[in-house]
Amino acid sequence: MILPTQGDEMERPEAGQYLEDRVVGSSEGILWNMKCISPTTIILPDILHTVYLGMLKHLMDWVTSILEQHSRIDKFNQLWAIMPPYPGFARFNKPYSQVTEWSGKEMKALGHVIVPVFAATLLNPSGSQRIPFTDALLCVKNLLYFRLMAQYQYHTEATIEYMENYLKEFHCHMDVFSRFRASKSTKKVSEAMKKQLTLDKQEERESDPAWNNHSAAAKGRRVDEDKTQIESEIAQHLVDKSNFNFVKMHLLNHFSDHIRQLGNLSNVSSELPEKAMMDLKQAYRQLNCHEAAFQILRTKAR
Repeated sequence: MILPTQGDEMERPEAGQYLEDRVVGSSEGILWNMKCISPTTIILPDILHTVYLGMLKHLMDWVTSILEQHSRIDKFNQLWAIMPPYPGFARFNKPYSQVTEWSGKEMKALGHVIVPVFAATLLNPSGSQRIPFTDALLCVKNLLYFRLMAQYQYHTEATIEYMENYLKEFHCHMDVFSRFRASKSTKKVSEAMKKQLTLDKQEERESDPAWNNHSAAAKGRRVDEDKTQIESEIAQHLVDKSNFNFVKMHLLNHFSDHIRQLGNLSNVSSELPEKAMMDLKQAYRQLNCHEAAFQILRTKAR
């Protein structure tokens, strides 16, 4: 609300007050006012930073989470460790869960094999697993196909349309990973809710006069039903409180536009604006925020 009212001195305070009433802080962005930096060119759809070191890392976090939820992470690690070498692909020496740091080259190799390894891990699903496993595999497959199309050196409208369709399908199926996008605070609230709901269900069962007359098998079925209901409510709470609103997810929507403007994505590099931003941020950390622009320029000059 503040940005569209910058030219109107009367509406700007009203917009600021609107945000303050909703506990949204606002501060002047010193870096955005520097003449040597344009906010429209700081973040570019770069394959290395946006896809390999961005989206693929997020995707693998979601993949490992859903595998752990369904007790298939050990099978995934086993398949991962036995992948044979191939021209252009160096095999991984460790199971996936034991790797703590990934380079861009390793993420590129990961992109070659994640679809078949993930598909093999999800074989023979149960009835309740069939739909989420199918959605998860389609989500992973479409993002990887999008990545492959984005690497083309020459594009036509047909190849760009392929990219846009793969991205659209990726968005259609990524809700299966929604619960794994929950923040730490949301997870903490969910754990508290789970404990409270479990206690409530236990008290409800024990307060029923007919509870003690049930057989052990009947009691076990009732406990399992309550547990299933609680798990469903917690899962829905995690989904409701989660979102996919982060920059690198949004940048994927701009890949096709940049290809139309620049021919292909190899013409786009984020290294120069990234280097400029690193220098500015380092200088910004050393100042006392009084006459910030002057201090940043003096630090860079020195």
